[in-house]
Amino acid sequence: MPGRPKYRSDLEALQAMPEDMIWSLLEQGRTITQVCYEIGVGKKALQDWFNEVDPDDSKITRARAKAATNYALEALEIADSIDESNPSRPLHRIRTRQWLAERWDRKTYGTQTGPQITLNITDLRLNALRHAEVVEDLSTDAVPKLSTN
Repeated sequence: MPGRPKYRSDLEALQAMPEDMIWSLLEQGRTITQVCYEIGVGKKALQDWFNEVDPDDSKITRARAKAATNYALEALEIADSIDESNPSRPLHRIRTRQWLAERWDRKTYGTQTGPQITLNITDLRLNALRHAEVVEDLSTDAVPKLSTN
């Protein structure tokens, strides 16, 4: 049989599988390689199936968002399960909660990513003095003056 029989059989297997099963694997945080291994198909076939079933990537994006939420909640559980005798337990719990707050409500708790401007008046004055030119006053025999023009 000419062509790519493995690829075609993988596509047929994907068509026969319930879509929810594949999306749930992605929601659980599995990688594309892990999903391919678990359902027994090649990467190319799975990628082409994604392109056919979800051309605008909205379903895969939602599945990844659910996986990210699951990971964040798991991180919270891990931080809370640290042994009470560990002196860094409160610090880990605080940092985990701060991280979650930053991710879930960037406007309120996130770090500001706008342009950061630092203005130092002393540096401005020194730079202006460095660029000052000596101007001779030809009308008098006075000592040269500094000019910022």
